[in-house]
Amino acid sequence: MAVLSRISGNFSPAPKQMPLNVRVDLPNELWFEIFKHLSRNALCSVHGVSSLFHDIAHPLFFRDFTLDPDRHDLSSDEFLERLSMYSSAPIAPHVHKLSISFQFGRYFRRSGRLFTTLNSPSPLVVPLLQSIPSFLNLRILECDFRFNSEVHFANLGLQTLPGLQELRIHGGKLYCPRTLTSLAKIRVAHFAFTAIPGIVLLERRRETETPRSFLSMLDPETLCSLTLSPSYDCSPAAWLAYDHDLFSTFRNLRTVTIGCDGPFLRQVHAFLTALPALQHLILTGEFRRYTEFTPSPGEALSSQLQCYTGPREYIPIFLPQTACTRLAINACCIPAELRNTLEETLCTGSVTDLTLRLSLAGVCGWKVPHALLVLFPRLETLRIGISDAPLDDDDSDLFDAAETFDPAALSNLPDILGAALRASKTLKHAVIDWDLHCDTVCQLLDLRDLHEFLQRSAPKVETILFEGAIRPACGDESTDSGSFHE
Repeated sequence: MAVLSRISGNFSPAPKQMPLNVRVDLPNELWFEIFKHLSRNALCSVHGVSSLFHDIAHPLFFRDFTLDPDRHDLSSDEFLERLSMYSSAPIAPHVHKLSISFQFGRYFRRSGRLFTTLNSPSPLVVPLLQSIPSFLNLRILECDFRFNSEVHFANLGLQTLPGLQELRIHGGKLYCPRTLTSLAKIRVAHFAFTAIPGIVLLERRRETETPRSFLSMLDPETLCSLTLSPSYDCSPAAWLAYDHDLFSTFRNLRTVTIGCDGPFLRQVHAFLTALPALQHLILTGEFRRYTEFTPSPGEALSSQLQCYTGPREYIPIFLPQTACTRLAINACCIPAELRNTLEETLCTGSVTDLTLRLSLAGVCGWKVPHALLVLFPRLETLRIGISDAPLDDDDSDLFDAAETFDPAALSNLPDILGAALRASKTLKHAVIDWDLHCDTVCQLLDLRDLHEFLQRSAPKVETILFEGAIRPACGDESTDSGSFHE
């Protein structure tokens, strides 16, 4: 097995490519598959080879397309002419992935055009919106809106795109019409709303009317994956609350990635418990010490939950009465605190894949690795992320690892890692994911020797891999960041 020694950042030059004898009598289908792997610049060259290559490469050239006025040195009228060409029959049917930017940075940076109101005019907004339905074979649509722009969801014209599979919206305040029919629903399997700003309700409603947000525009029969990520001053839970009566209709929603701040745990939990098919859950957020919400025994997530990725603090809230097989702690934690949490929650009996994120100081101070890992009787794969970087978690009571770490404790690292790999009798694969400063690496046992020590210490583990990267010294541009690999 190839293993690691220290990374120097110096690599051998790649061997010179040998000329190939290219056959031009291949079937068109094979050329199509070959051209799919070429970059746009390479496809431009292929266009000029022959009429045959032009006909094969032309559809591929427009499969991934971007409409962004800021990328072209064109006036508004010139861009509208280009837009008319792009959305016409020779090009539009070939576009499978479309990215549209509504930022209009150059337009609003011009003298006298300050973006001071929610709906500052731009002559390109309406034409861009009207062009979307022209791309009839669209599979993926990405829209990037200004942070304080207001977008009527129904005006995107997505109901006329039968093949749309993924919709990604970044920024912009989405609002929906007062009434919706099943025909007005947007049929997508994957929906992502990131940089969610504050809520806006532009239509004045009577007290008896129920406000709606983006969830009401999505067809619950087709939605399988949902990603909601907030901006700095908003939580997705505030938006979801407007559609609480629709939660249970999303019977096929299996994957949810959601930013979940502590004060909004109750609202997010209410949404997740209403999803009967939930299998994969990813939670991110801050203020995790806020634990005033405790669910009752009858408020459990779907028994089909298979994967949980989130902070340790949220485990007692989201994992009781579930039997997930993959558990990933995505925020730096203290091993002893994680052990106490898992012992109280009793949710580890089915876990076969475990990922931990620990500080280097936390690993070197890990007194009883066996006490934690013995809680996983079926564990087969273990990934431990180890970092000496200053923690970027404002809500953690841990000090920066670089400030509290005693270099002398590095001598304990081999024995601690060896004990961790021996703790589970069923463990087959282990990955140590390093994130270390170059000065720290110099104090470590040689990585090749460390790898050999772990193999001897845990002979029943079939594979032990080192991954990750080395951070160079600040301001040292001559030191390349090396990478760990098998």
